Amino acid sequence: MRSTILALIAAGVPSALAHYNFEALIVNGNATSAYEYVRQTTNSNSPITDVTSSDFVCNQGGLDATIMAKTQTHTVAPGDEVGFTVNVEIGHPGPLAVYMSKAPDGTTAAAYKGDGDWFKVYELSTSSITDAGLQWATYVNNAGIHNFTFQLPDTLPAGQYLMRAEHVALHGASTKGGAQFYIGCAQLEVSGSGSGSPSPTVKIPGVYTGDEPGLVINIYYPVPTSYTVAGPATWPNACEDHTANFEGQTSDGDCTGSTSSGSSSGSGNSSVVASSAAAASTSKAAASTSKAAASTSKAAATSKAATSNGAAAPTGAASTSAASAARTSSAVARPSSTTAKQAAAAATSAKPTPASSSAAAPAATGGSSSLPSEFTLNEFISWLQQVAGSSGSSSKARRHVRDMRNI
Repeated sequence: MRSTILALIAAGVPSALAHYNFEALIVNGNATSAYEYVRQTTNSNSPITDVTSSDFVCNQGGLDATIMAKTQTHTVAPGDEVGFTVNVEIGHPGPLAVYMSKAPDGTTAAAYKGDGDWFKVYELSTSSITDAGLQWATYVNNAGIHNFTFQLPDTLPAGQYLMRAEHVALHGASTKGGAQFYIGCAQLEVSGSGSGSPSPTVKIPGVYTGDEPGLVINIYYPVPTSYTVAGPATWPNACEDHTANFEGQTSDGDCTGSTSSGSSSGSGNSSVVASSAAAASTSKAAASTSKAAASTSKAAATSKAATSNGAAAPTGAASTSAASAARTSSAVARPSSTTAKQAAAAATSAKPTPASSSAAAPAATGGSSSLPSEFTLNEFISWLQQVAGSSGSSSKARRHVRDMRNI
């Protein structure tokens, strides 16, 4: 009963403060300014939930003529390391993917509405699957990641493109329509003479029906033992990544942890092998910097608040300061090395196994009373807060308490 209640509370009352957006393009280790090359959204970082909506292409506002026209187009080459920064952090559990679509000949990226063919070039899913459930590669060292990168295919044909980041938040996905999609589109011009033929291709909207097992899932109870990512396989590697790569750091590849480079999208059961001892030391080191990163990130987010409602991207000294602060928080919060991020993923194997649904609620730390058979929401939050404060509680329980405080 306790596990069931916790799952329902976690799914039903997510904190609005966990909302986020892909706001800036990264090219070869350099983050650009917010909404310089990424189309600005007009929904205050809120998610899209209708997979048939035109907003599903590039988020709300992404197809507005004025926003398209003011967004610049960045020149890249096949094989470049690209990615996105995230304002605040990826605050919900779920997989991440990147799709690309080439504009028709004679159409610029700034004029393209994404009504052509799309193909997936990158996919980041679970870091491991343990007795405690699905552990996500977008959540490292007890915090959501602030940016990610991947390598453009070496044979990517030249042309004008939209590059679309998509993170699927699954905390409320136990019923159809509960999955939240956080989306951002960058405008690119790909140079060179790549001769690849991207496949499979899909339409957006149209890539999902909303009924896919990867989009309708209770990630809390009963504890999942596998996960299948929705959508097509990636081109050209047809693989999933299970450890994130970060701005300014050496990549460990875009298929880390996959059973083979030719594995199909959504293998779901791959896990990252690393030393628990190394993971523990990495987590301690990261923990000492995460508080500073959080405060810096909040300050940067505040100074960018005006841009989330369709205003022009910030300019001048204030813009420079905010962008610098955001990149600083990202650099502090992310792992210090490739080995660190792999090790951190393996640390999830040490998490406690969830109690069975028939177990009685334990006595709260520091007191002798247990949760009664009938209780109010406030009594439950108070009890959960006490349990989460105990030395043996999981970080997931503490996050649920944090979310409920913000209701």
